[in-house]
Amino acid sequence: MKIFFSLLLCLVLSLPSSASAAAREVSASVFPVWLLLRQVARDVPDVSVSLLLPAGTGCPHDYSMTPQDRRALARADVLVVNGLGLESFLGEPGRVAQLMKPGSSVIDISSRVDDLLADDEDDHADHGHNPHTFASPSMMARMAVSLADQLAEADPEHAALYRANAERVKTSLDALAADFAALGRDFAGRGVAVQHNVFSYLARDTGLNVDAVIQPHEGQEPSARQMLDLVRTLREKHTAAVITEPQYPARTGQTLAAETGVPCLSLDPVAGGPADAPADYYEQVMRNNLRTLENALGKR
Repeated sequence: MKIFFSLLLCLVLSLPSSASAAAREVSASVFPVWLLLRQVARDVPDVSVSLLLPAGTGCPHDYSMTPQDRRALARADVLVVNGLGLESFLGEPGRVAQLMKPGSSVIDISSRVDDLLADDEDDHADHGHNPHTFASPSMMARMAVSLADQLAEADPEHAALYRANAERVKTSLDALAADFAALGRDFAGRGVAVQHNVFSYLARDTGLNVDAVIQPHEGQEPSARQMLDLVRTLREKHTAAVITEPQYPARTGQTLAAETGVPCLSLDPVAGGPADAPADYYEQVMRNNLRTLENALGKR
């Protein structure tokens, strides 16, 4: 009898609890979406947040999914994507449903956001809009609300918590966006050259014009002829600075800056980062970007 009860106890302890059985895995496609998801789903019971692509991937335009990525995607109950063609690695519309388990769903956090910019980069599946919304605090604030609303629709029991979290995030990001806008009043009419079009939204937030894009196709260095054209454009437009990104080699941007006599700045769009990023990582990086712009361009 003692042996019977011991076996019964082992069996009971090995069974999943009701809480763990009900737990849902909500996975973010890329690093900046993961940063936002962690905040909006904070303290929501029985929700586990994960990141699909490695944190340091950066913009995933040339990324190809690995078998490990596919296994992770197959475990997710909900996949949260940036949208607008950023996740071209997922393939054609409908393919992601084949990679996920039955009953799973996809949330596109850009789908309910307005003031999107046009996109002329051929690397994106959606040629209509620039997908780099995450590089702008004001756009991230709007996407926080979009994410909360869609999570609330999928999980009505915790709708109030999602929306309260999003409101807290939005308040913080709106304050950050206001600081960029205030700084931008000193930048009116000034222009910058960017490595690729990841900073279009942030330039708009700060009142800067994008005079030139060094790599119209990401990862493809400009030819000698194109470099000459870029130098001519920057001189004609009196471009104020060249902006590079820490995720990519800065050599071409530095060469262009040296040829035109303008400063070369490094701004981080938060496309990638550390796997152990703190909760306020996005704001930390963006405030550092703010200081970099202020120090270089704040005084004429």
